[in-house]
Amino acid sequence: MSRLRNVLPLLAVALLAAACTGADDGGRITYTDPGNRALFSIPADWNLYELDELAGLSEVPFVNAVDSIQLPAISTVVFDAAPVKDISKVSDDLAGATFPVGALTIRSIGTDERDFVSRNLLTQSVLPYRSMGNSQEITKEDFSFGNGFDGVRLLVAYQQPGTEEVGVAYLISVTDADDRQMYSIVAGCSQDCFVANQATIEELVDSWLVNTRG
Repeated sequence: MSRLRNVLPLLAVALLAAACTGADDGGRITYTDPGNRALFSIPADWNLYELDELAGLSEVPFVNAVDSIQLPAISTVVFDAAPVKDISKVSDDLAGATFPVGALTIRSIGTDERDFVSRNLLTQSVLPYRSMGNSQEITKEDFSFGNGFDGVRLLVAYQQPGTEEVGVAYLISVTDADDRQMYSIVAGCSQDCFVANQATIEELVDSWLVNTRG
């Protein structure tokens, strides 16, 4: 538990301070999902794993059921900064990751599930940190793209059960105006990795835009 306490002073001010890709002048590319619903900027030397590649995994990373509420992914791209592209590594525990890992995901919300949309669902269906038993929401605040695309922005640290490993993740999650779709982006890794890569992770997540005009 002491390792989790130690990370908090380091990060407490963190938030105060066929896809289409195109290169920019800063060694980054812009990823746009196939439906032109969302985009973000990512370092050009990072790896992207699209939905057809992820189909071979037993579980798609950062897509979780909450209290048996299923929100099926309709568009997903997972990314990491691993020196060698290896899809088998993207499902490893985030707290043990020595390089940043994350995902942009768009999910459908069924008619029955709309009654359960909440901040808890928006965060836990991406990263179920509350089930870890030892977690700390460093920063949590309302977030909006406008036009009814509202949700939450979160910086969280947690300790992986049964280990001394501490993971840190930065995520934003919103629903559309009719609560028919959920959009989320997340990136994180181990405590030491996050501190070393904090600026890059924040830039990536904060570059995310959602098409609110349909």
